[in-house]
Amino acid sequence: MAYVSKNPYSNEVMAEFETLTDVEFEAKIAKAEEAFKTWKETSFATRAQILKKAAKLFRERNQELAALNTKETGKLITISLWENQMCADIFEYNAEHAAEFLAPHYLKTEDQLAGDAIGIYQPLGTIYEIEPWNVPFFQMARPTAAQLMAGNTVVLKHSSNVPQCALAFEKLLLDAGLPEGVFQNLFVDYEQSDRLLSDPRISGVTITGSTEVGREVAAKATHALKKNVMELGGSDAMVVLPDADMATVIEGALLGRLTNSGQVCLADKRMLIHESLYQTFLDELTKATNELTIGDPLEETTSYGPLCSKKAAAKVKAQIQKAVSHGAKATPIGPEVPADSAWVQATLLTEVTQDNPIAKEEIFGPVFMVFSYKDEAEMLALANGTPFGLGASVYTTDPKKAAALGEKLEAGAISINQPTMASYAIPFGGIKDSGYGREMSFSGMREFTNEKYLNSAKIDMQAVFENISRK
Repeated sequence: MAYVSKNPYSNEVMAEFETLTDVEFEAKIAKAEEAFKTWKETSFATRAQILKKAAKLFRERNQELAALNTKETGKLITISLWENQMCADIFEYNAEHAAEFLAPHYLKTEDQLAGDAIGIYQPLGTIYEIEPWNVPFFQMARPTAAQLMAGNTVVLKHSSNVPQCALAFEKLLLDAGLPEGVFQNLFVDYEQSDRLLSDPRISGVTITGSTEVGREVAAKATHALKKNVMELGGSDAMVVLPDADMATVIEGALLGRLTNSGQVCLADKRMLIHESLYQTFLDELTKATNELTIGDPLEETTSYGPLCSKKAAAKVKAQIQKAVSHGAKATPIGPEVPADSAWVQATLLTEVTQDNPIAKEEIFGPVFMVFSYKDEAEMLALANGTPFGLGASVYTTDPKKAAALGEKLEAGAISINQPTMASYAIPFGGIKDSGYGREMSFSGMREFTNEKYLNSAKIDMQAVFENISRK
């Protein structure tokens, strides 16, 4: 498979890259294995210094990296600029907290045979990352920063339509002082990727992608007994209670559904509106969407951009038609978009019944699937009635209601009075068909470490604890 950098807005092919030869492939994996021997012994302070330099470079190169991101993905330049700031924050946060998150800890027991124990976290080796195109720098920064600080080395297969972003990320880390071999971008084909999933030199696998692809990767990685983390699809519920502030709701709906033209895993895709607010929500959302402007995503005046490709747009349009063929109503809203392009008209999808297949699917595009509910029982049945469980949001002015409902929603993350979103400081991941495992914060950093315990009832374990390396 060739890696092709193609502008969704202009349809221009900007660059093409061939996949690695088997000789090149083997050399890179061997290089990662060799680099691990030194990197795992590198101090937290040295690792942190490199990651902080990487954060600095992200900010200094914000404009050029954002332009490259927009040209390869079609996303708005304003979102690309924001994405780079997120990456800088991720690198700084991991650099500042790794020593704390991976610090040895003392476990006092009452077991007279086993004695007290000391827990330590040690890196596993080389981690294989498989990442999607939608937020290319964020998708790389999110797991990579944690794994580098944990002492692991990383090899990356990025999506084939963002090769220049992958190369720019690798160059940035090298420019920050990361030793060669510690992080490597791989232009591999599917057969080579499958080989990595079973290669004994790969110690763990993490993927962000569709549920279908995640199942395949998980099956192969698990068969090889490799620890794996799956961050997969989602169809997050946005739950609006009767007491919600409508201005906050509309702002959240626009941000949650139209960021990156709806091409975000963790995003509000199904709007569950109490019947008392249902029509007001539709009217206000339509009004707000009509104020958006289309145009070149590189222009900061553009507020509504294309999808990543004509193929992606065609899939979303086909899903809309499938929903309509099963009884749903599709209402175009917002600015009219060019025909035969990567754009998709923003759409309200209403009258969706639970036997409509679209109710159980993820729509990766600018489609608002809106439901009206009467009571909490009906709302929970709608909110939890999908195979997914990535995130959800609750809109209410009552903190008690927010807390009570947040506990009942089946998802890995619940946001209150704002769209579902990921934070570098909060563990992130889903349940059900949205995957398993966690990224970011202390959970993400520990995912690919060996949590080892030393114990004894025969010697002074406090003295051992005082001498444990805190590298």
